[in-house]
Amino acid sequence: MKGTDTSAAAIRKLDLSSSRREDTRVGGGWRGRAVLRAAAAATALLAITALFTGCPLCNGNDVGCGDGVKISGPIGLAANTSAHIEVRACWNRRCGEATLGSEPGDLPSSPSPANGASADIDGGRFRFALFDVDPSNAEWELSIDFSPDVDTELEDGDVYSVSVIDADTQRELVSLEHSISYREVQPNGEGAFCTSCDVAGIKLPPPAAQ
Repeated sequence: MKGTDTSAAAIRKLDLSSSRREDTRVGGGWRGRAVLRAAAAATALLAITALFTGCPLCNGNDVGCGDGVKISGPIGLAANTSAHIEVRACWNRRCGEATLGSEPGDLPSSPSPANGASADIDGGRFRFALFDVDPSNAEWELSIDFSPDVDTELEDGDVYSVSVIDADTQRELVSLEHSISYREVQPNGEGAFCTSCDVAGIKLPPPAAQ
């Protein structure tokens, strides 16, 4: 997320410009300088408000966003039967693992503890979920979200890999390795104080034939 860096630069610019104005003689003597100081302080306060509250100076909007990647798709197991899977997901060879299970009727609106899990890795976190999201495909669908740590930058060329195994039969259901380029989103529009985020989506390949 890049909005705060821009805000900090703008505040530094305001501080420098206000200092230069104070060194300039202004009509009205000390009263004129006081007016300039007050105006600079008010402008700086608005910039600081933008930095800590989101984007009040970004087209009047304050919609947040976060860097990350979503990987999702069906895994080849019928949604009318129980599913038990072992998942391994990696970002640039840093991997997290989870064991998930779903029973017919499990919904995102009323999940069981087995439907979801998370795994911390160096530089971020994976979140896993297993549901029948789209009844039209009649298969369980896996969703994996990767969120980097606040001090971690995503870069074009990052490599993501996923392996999904049927925990009951040890059969590999899905395997993926993908290098991606991110797209930048700015939910509040463009501007000096507007937040921008790097995101990407990856679809799981068709499940392996039985």
